Amino acid sequence: MLEVRDLHSGYGEALVVRGVSLDVAQGEIVAVLGRNGMGKTTLIRSIMGLTPPQVRSGSITWRDESLLGLRPHDIAGRRIAIVPQGRRLFPSLTVTEHLTMLKGARAKDGWTLERVFGLFPRLAERRHHRGGQLSGGERGMLAVGRALMIDPELILMDEPSEGLAPVMVQHLEGIVRDLKREGLSILLVEQNLYSALAVADRVYVLETGQVVHQADAAALAQQTDVLFVRLGVS
Repeated sequence: MLEVRDLHSGYGEALVVRGVSLDVAQGEIVAVLGRNGMGKTTLIRSIMGLTPPQVRSGSITWRDESLLGLRPHDIAGRRIAIVPQGRRLFPSLTVTEHLTMLKGARAKDGWTLERVFGLFPRLAERRHHRGGQLSGGERGMLAVGRALMIDPELILMDEPSEGLAPVMVQHLEGIVRDLKREGLSILLVEQNLYSALAVADRVYVLETGQVVHQADAAALAQQTDVLFVRLGVS
């Protein structure tokens, strides 16, 4: 479904992503791991067509169609959604307004407000609260729910566990597994190694903007030398 080939992307004169290649198949969860500043968010933004950064070379294809040069809303129209780092909610909009603001394009079927509220009962309870009134966990739920409302086939998740309490991280892992069972594909950028390994099928490790290791998640969990050298986990 998603194919990234020899991607180079950066800011001004600085290249941050340098020759990254990866794939995400239908119904697969692929995690991208790495320390801070290794290019994970730049990779996600490049795939989604967000600028900055600027893609210098390489290819990004979705169902054999190039995404390069498309605007973010055109990419979203191809049923690719993003859960951005930091959630990027509107403080003045209610939960319901966040979830319904983009629904017009696909109002007939797929994910509905009621279905999202069924997945996240806490959001149903807080439906009239504004984005600025929500807790960190509620904001994370809302960011995922908002992405689902475009009826995506692929979701790009950038640090979804950031700032969440351990119990909320476990809840998020359960949601990600549920979405996989729905047939969704997920490209997951995470610093929380163990959370990523708990849900991912395959893993790519980035270092200085390059893929330095790739493996099945179960295999990587046993490769303590790689975890220590590449991710600083002992």
